[in-house]
Amino acid sequence: MSQSSYHSIISQRATALAAMAQAVYLVDSIARKGIADAQDCRTLMASLFSDPLQPDHDVAQLYDGIGNLHTGLRICSSMLHGNDLPQNKALMSYCAGLLSLERKLGKDAATRQTLATGMQRIANQRQYFGDAMHPNIMAAVADLYGETISNMRPRIIVRGKSEHLSQQANTRRVRALLMAGLRAAHLWHHHGGGHFNLLFRRNALAKEMEQMLQQI
Repeated sequence: MSQSSYHSIISQRATALAAMAQAVYLVDSIARKGIADAQDCRTLMASLFSDPLQPDHDVAQLYDGIGNLHTGLRICSSMLHGNDLPQNKALMSYCAGLLSLERKLGKDAATRQTLATGMQRIANQRQYFGDAMHPNIMAAVADLYGETISNMRPRIIVRGKSEHLSQQANTRRVRALLMAGLRAAHLWHHHGGGHFNLLFRRNALAKEMEQMLQQI
């Protein structure tokens, strides 16, 4: 493998990992504080309706550029460096859960078909409402997550303050963002990401993220 090809693969994996980190960071923020950056959320929600990647396309195109993944790059880079952030344990747990669920989903053709059919229906609704962040679209994605992914194991248990998680709008945002995180997990695996990459390529991934942050 040439040096440029290797760098390209690392770049794709780093971008996918950053997108997943951004999703779980927003989920944790909603659960603990009841708030989440609107633009960061919009980036992830819009990615659910982006055209499937072609072999020669960059993962960042799904998110309209790495600049929209600044939060995820920052958080993921910090975790890869082993920085001790208060929410690290929760974020790593959510990421591990998404990666595990995505692997199981790959072996569950029936659930994949249900998801594909559901997302196509929601994509048509999104064209009507014109915004991936419209409450009806968020609710539809959240309901689809509840009907499919929530029935799989290990189920992701989101922990936070009851006054936030008891609000229906927040519950829907959490589930919709977890769906976006699941797609990022798929992109990570699609580009050869796996457990051993996180163990033995974490420094390369962290370095790539630092370079991406400098470009933003």
